[in-house]
Amino acid sequence: LWFGILDLAQNLIQRSSRTATYGLCYYLAIESLNKAPSNFIQFKSIELLLNLYNIDNKMFSMIEIDFDQYTQKLNENNLEDSLEKFRNLLTFVKGKYLEDLKTLSNNTGKGKEGKGKNLNQNLYLKKKQISNSNILDVIADEITCPISSEPTDQLCILKCQHMLALSNLKKLKQKICPNCREKIEDNDIRYLPQNSIYKNLYTKFFESGHILPSIELENSDQLYDSDESDNSEVELILTKKKKFMNSIIKLNSKISSPILSRITKKQHPTYQNIIKEINEKNYEKAESLCKEFMKFFPKSYSLRCILAYIYRCLNNYEQAHLFLKEAINLSPKRPVAYFIRGEIFFRQNKYDKAIVNLNKSINYKSKINNSYILLGNSYLLRNKSHDHESIKNYNIALKNDPNNYLCLKNCVYAYEIEGDYLSTLNLLDKLLNINKEDSLVLCYYGEILYNMTQYRKAISYFTKAYTIDPENIHNLNRRAITYYIIKEYDKVLSDLDKIIQLDPLNSSAYCLKSLTYCTKNDNKNAKVSFKKYAELLNSDNNLAKIQLFHLEYLLNKNSSEDLNNILTKIDRIYNYSIYEDKFLQLIRCKIYIELKEYSLAKIVLDFVEFAFIGYFIQDHPDFRSYLYEDCEINKNDFTKFGIVDEFSKYMYKEQQVYFVSNLTNLNSELCQFQESDISSLSGLVLSSKNENLHLVLPKLNIVYDYDYDYFICKMNVKKILSEDCFIKFIHNSNYREDLLKHEDVSKLEGLGWIEYQTSIFGLHYQLSIEINSIEMQIEYIRLGLNLNTITYIPDMSFMSYLFPVYRKFFSNVPETFKDKYFSRKEMENLLDLKDILNSL
Repeated sequence: LWFGILDLAQNLIQRSSRTATYGLCYYLAIESLNKAPSNFIQFKSIELLLNLYNIDNKMFSMIEIDFDQYTQKLNENNLEDSLEKFRNLLTFVKGKYLEDLKTLSNNTGKGKEGKGKNLNQNLYLKKKQISNSNILDVIADEITCPISSEPTDQLCILKCQHMLALSNLKKLKQKICPNCREKIEDNDIRYLPQNSIYKNLYTKFFESGHILPSIELENSDQLYDSDESDNSEVELILTKKKKFMNSIIKLNSKISSPILSRITKKQHPTYQNIIKEINEKNYEKAESLCKEFMKFFPKSYSLRCILAYIYRCLNNYEQAHLFLKEAINLSPKRPVAYFIRGEIFFRQNKYDKAIVNLNKSINYKSKINNSYILLGNSYLLRNKSHDHESIKNYNIALKNDPNNYLCLKNCVYAYEIEGDYLSTLNLLDKLLNINKEDSLVLCYYGEILYNMTQYRKAISYFTKAYTIDPENIHNLNRRAITYYIIKEYDKVLSDLDKIIQLDPLNSSAYCLKSLTYCTKNDNKNAKVSFKKYAELLNSDNNLAKIQLFHLEYLLNKNSSEDLNNILTKIDRIYNYSIYEDKFLQLIRCKIYIELKEYSLAKIVLDFVEFAFIGYFIQDHPDFRSYLYEDCEINKNDFTKFGIVDEFSKYMYKEQQVYFVSNLTNLNSELCQFQESDISSLSGLVLSSKNENLHLVLPKLNIVYDYDYDYFICKMNVKKILSEDCFIKFIHNSNYREDLLKHEDVSKLEGLGWIEYQTSIFGLHYQLSIEINSIEMQIEYIRLGLNLNTITYIPDMSFMSYLFPVYRKFFSNVPETFKDKYFSRKEMENLLDLKDILNSL
């Protein structure tokens, strides 16, 4: 039967002049060849294909390719015997067919007119007709409904000779021809069933664009395109497709998967060409294709998003925003348009608008991981007070992509700004695990250790960075500063000489060089370096001026005239920040003390940063005596608090600081916990040692400012003795408490002296402190407000002439190497086309 059908097809093409007939016979022959159960079927399929090739070798030029593909298929399946038989069969059939053609040609040449002659004439006409057509186009045109403009499974020919699909005919409310308005009578309708053709060629019709994929199957989870038609004609198309698919499923459950699979716009050739052009960065061509395609889908959310992406790539943000606005109006609760709009606002440096749109995208269940990174970047660049929001979003992104280098780097910087140095180091470790040769990360690691007062560890990382990149001046500078703190002055000078050799105009190197010579009491070299620093000074840099004034003060302590000149210069500085003002007031205070103008020094002292005050007073005994007298310290009786010495009285009354060593004057049993510490303000601290410690402070009566009302504890957690450890701060007046358990305490272990800001505040304070299974020291409790929960306290005995926060005179790695660390190109490359397409 199969052989007979192929034989009938061969006879049909010799007598037919219809291109559609040739096309159907071609697909019949190809399908038969691919599924041939015997050599007989192969033979007839080959013969039929050769006949078609003879009719028009241009139209059917793919037949030779079909033979090659079939041969390759047999080869890939290791069917060597079948492969050899097919090659022999193909050679035989081609030879036989050529002999038949010669015979036919000879008969025609002998004057046998009629059938032979007419056949040749028909073949000529057919060639002329076929050459300018596409096989599938012709077949599709034969079975296309003029109403829906798509191939259909059953056509109806009306009396007026107009055609339409049976499904569309049934939907007519009035039995009138849609074209000529002639009344339709049932008896005048001729039915042309096309089920077999439609079913077998459906996939090819779809892939070539004859069938528009504007709807999903009825059981689809996402009917995104269901709102993309606004007329009844398209609604008929959608209904027809649903009914057709259901009928196919009922008729044949084994039908091929492409027909039964979910149909979307994404499979359409035009859509795929749009994506291809975008990937090849042919954005203008992609724009043109997309606009044309959108005519078929006038309410398409996805196409508007793609167009917006194209305009974004063309830097035409105005047009991009226009299409995104339309997309959002169509589907306000879909996330992709908000994500694209947020990314464009980020590119435009409109971080507030970027944050609003990116948050909406996430709230509407965006699954694009980069949306969290982009949101974190927006918070980071908008305002440093929102670093916790940056960190939150970065951590979400890192859960999905733990080794995202850009996200890790940005999150490191956010943690540093927050003052969470332990988390900073943890992420820097991850960066080094990815690339241990990254000299910037190594240098940054050293900077964080420096901030944590772990100076020798810091030097080891600066040295690793130096080995990889010996010409990194920033790294050499930071190592030189660290060497200064640990009093290795020759190494300081060595690193500074390297910097000057690399950059003879580096002013900061001469500044630190002068400071180092001052510390070594080598005033001659100190003045030479100072002079060079003054020559190179940037007059617009206030911090550089502050360092100049400080050096000038150190070099001219014994000259009243020079000191007054420095004060005059300081008074001429304008537009300085609050932070810069604290340094200026410190220099003023030092100069007033040298000039013995103690009343002015006392006024300025109120504006000096707390970190300087205690040591400042201790270093100047005459000024200290003046303060005690002026503040009438000895007229105050603080014995009920255990405060008896003048320094403790002054610090309590004027600075709201209570030294816990005062408790030994109230409870002699605490003397066993008292020990000396030269790095402390009072020289004495209480240590829990290897025992538990419970401290009950007296009810303190401190006058305070409502803006500065948190309890801050200076402490040094040396060693955790048990996992049951805790530190508990209890406000006895309102029973509030701040409890640090093992996880919290472990973050403080080994950090050295820090100020820990509790969450406790209130009037007429009485505080209790419980320490369990921890070896730690406590120096004081004070009232105030720090920027961070943990503030690292430098050992002032190491600082010499260096400002305690000298590091703040220099930008860190991310800020110094902004273009490398915060690559704008990387930050603006988070809108990935694949992410968008997968989310549409």
